[in-house]
Amino acid sequence: MFKQTTILSATAAIALLFTGCGESKVAQCNKIVKVANQAVTIGQDFGKNPNNAKTGSKALNEVAGKIDTITTEMKALEIKDEKLQGFQQRFTTLYQSTSQGLKDEAKALDKKDLASAKRSLVTLKKNSTEESTLVKEINTYCSGQ
Repeated sequence: MFKQTTILSATAAIALLFTGCGESKVAQCNKIVKVANQAVTIGQDFGKNPNNAKTGSKALNEVAGKIDTITTEMKALEIKDEKLQGFQQRFTTLYQSTSQGLKDEAKALDKKDLASAKRSLVTLKKNSTEESTLVKEINTYCSGQ
């Protein structure tokens, strides 16, 4: 009996040691925020470039491709914190929706389909609002408030 208790205690101590060696919540937050900031930068760069209006659907498809890359990066992050995993999934879903919205907008422009273009814009605006909310939520969680 004493031998089993000793082995169990040693196993528990080793498990705690490895758990303690895992990435901190702050480190995991930083990984998600770093990728999310890349997406923000892509959006800001797109908005600042006056040539995007001239190239239309080509520019939209290029941005969608960049967002697809960000989506893949976000999905690949190894996050252990359950709450942060939820944020990671929400960002991934948001980026997938944004990319699809950009692609749909590009198709609508190519076809000169005003109704489809308006629907795509509504989706993109909704995604922008969701992103703002998500950023506030993760910032609150990561700052410990």
